[in-house]
Amino acid sequence: MSAFYKYRAGLTFVGGTVAGMVMTWAMVQLSGYALISQQNLDGQLQLIAKLQQENYELTDDLFVYKGPNIVFDTSDLPYKNDADAPGTVASARQQALNDEKFLMVTFGANWCLDCRTLYHHLRSPEVRTFTTDTFDFVNVDIGKFNTNVDLATDLGVDLQRGIPVAIVFGPDGDVIGTTNAGQLEPARFYTSKQILKFVRDIVEKSVIAAPDSVR
Repeated sequence: MSAFYKYRAGLTFVGGTVAGMVMTWAMVQLSGYALISQQNLDGQLQLIAKLQQENYELTDDLFVYKGPNIVFDTSDLPYKNDADAPGTVASARQQALNDEKFLMVTFGANWCLDCRTLYHHLRSPEVRTFTTDTFDFVNVDIGKFNTNVDLATDLGVDLQRGIPVAIVFGPDGDVIGTTNAGQLEPARFYTSKQILKFVRDIVEKSVIAAPDSVR
């Protein structure tokens, strides 16, 4: 069960419990009947307060983002806004073809936490050990979705599902596929192990699968 549904179920349970107890207490007060002792009533009110606090904590866990524990190198920005993106991609495709390597062209931006996280994981030791001899990577800056949009369109890359989004070419130069379905967009929630699984699936199976199949 995903965290969202777990928390939604928790919120529903807590909300229903609190609402039921409050309604019962109100009906007792309005009817004028003392069905429970004052001591029991105080205990019930304390329980309501506790449940409300737990409800608030569940809400915080659900809606307050806790990002990756990564310190990014501000001197190493992966997306260059002054680069000749079409020329860089064309050159990278030819070089990968010559070297018989896979090529991943990723569209993103330096302001995008998911993009920076993906770049960080792709440069992690475990991923680089696997990709050094098999993969080349190129990053294309999309600015505020107003830069290199034509290049993305020409390559069949859809920016509508968010960034980062990538297209992958095989060693023969043919397109293996894209992450237009959003496979990489929530990269802030992935680990280096999951990104390694993502690139291994491409190399070993020619499959572009969401990295979250490995925890």
